[in-house]
Amino acid sequence: MTVCFAPYVRDADRDVWALPHIGRPDQEDFEVDVCNANAVDLLLTLGLEPASYGDVIAIDVFSNLVTAALRRHLGKRSPELPTVEDSEPGRMTIIHIGRNEGYIERQLGALMKAIQRGREIGATHFSWG
Repeated sequence: MTVCFAPYVRDADRDVWALPHIGRPDQEDFEVDVCNANAVDLLLTLGLEPASYGDVIAIDVFSNLVTAALRRHLGKRSPELPTVEDSEPGRMTIIHIGRNEGYIERQLGALMKAIQRGREIGATHFSWG
């Protein structure tokens, strides 16, 4: 499973949050998709609770969180995480895929790009889930 970080606008007429980039040929340029474990680490890096899936916050507030996280990580790189296999007889084998050094910082950069692109098409909020 993955967690998608994406820009939203409020459709007051229908009382729903809408994804303004859906259906565009460059749709994926507005989203950042990460696996659940990496989403937890990314949310913690942003100072958000991992249980906050589905929250919708103002794009300026989210941008400030990403900017602050990027500043905290200047000159630092998140560590490499090795791949780990959890295997016991009679149980399902689970493989925790590792990640390269600097992964969190790359995802923060991707989030900032998605924020900027979202603003260009009128997004007012950001969410993840």
